[in-house]
Amino acid sequence: MSRSTTATLSGAIPASNITRRTIRQVDHAIKLERERLALLQERSETKRAWLIRRADLVWDADHRDKVEALASRIKSQPGRVVARLTTTYHGCLFLMKRWSYLHQKVVSKKFKGELSKRDHMTAHCLLGIPPDEWDNEESELNTDAISRDDPEWEIAVRKQYRELFIRELRRLTEIMKVLDLENKDAQAKAKAGEFFDTDPFLNRTEREIASCERRIQVLEKERLLATKEDPEVEVALADSPSSTVSADAEEAPVASPLL
Repeated sequence: MSRSTTATLSGAIPASNITRRTIRQVDHAIKLERERLALLQERSETKRAWLIRRADLVWDADHRDKVEALASRIKSQPGRVVARLTTTYHGCLFLMKRWSYLHQKVVSKKFKGELSKRDHMTAHCLLGIPPDEWDNEESELNTDAISRDDPEWEIAVRKQYRELFIRELRRLTEIMKVLDLENKDAQAKAKAGEFFDTDPFLNRTEREIASCERRIQVLEKERLLATKEDPEVEVALADSPSSTVSADAEEAPVASPLL
């Protein structure tokens, strides 16, 4: 006498019924996971479409905003901030605009040989010099070596500043030639739906998608093992009019990882 027959005679639930119920519960869990997977994939696609559109419309504005946020700390950490700004196209563009402004100041007819206190501070920050070294005699911005008694003092000071500012502008121009290509390549990839590794929402959603796919694989393996134990159960499930997921799920609920 088989085990299932013995169990039925003794009043216990037949083994085939237990296997059938288990498969129904696993099917219900798989259904929930697949619904969640579809939702996550839809969210990911929507976010990617939004990022692609954003890369096309406000790429420069987004990067200028990031640069401005970083540059707001330049007075307290000039060396560190300038170093980071120099590594990006938009950061270099920010620095170039400030150097160009100072250059226009010293070549202007209104320049009388001295930078304003604010312009002097700006120049030190752009050079990455911390506040406690602004009065350093060896600073390139220090014009004390030029005698004020010299009739051409103003011209000499203008020349010193101009050479310094032009040097920095040329240096940044050379860096930007490389970074411009890098920036255009990054924007092109973003428009193509790539290069979104740094987006927090998309990263989190992609991790959830991978986790959901792993759970589905585990559940499908469990279902396969259950049907191997009793192949006839699969046929019985298909032929049984009461084999709906909802009915068995209510009779013997299983805690799903989604709930």
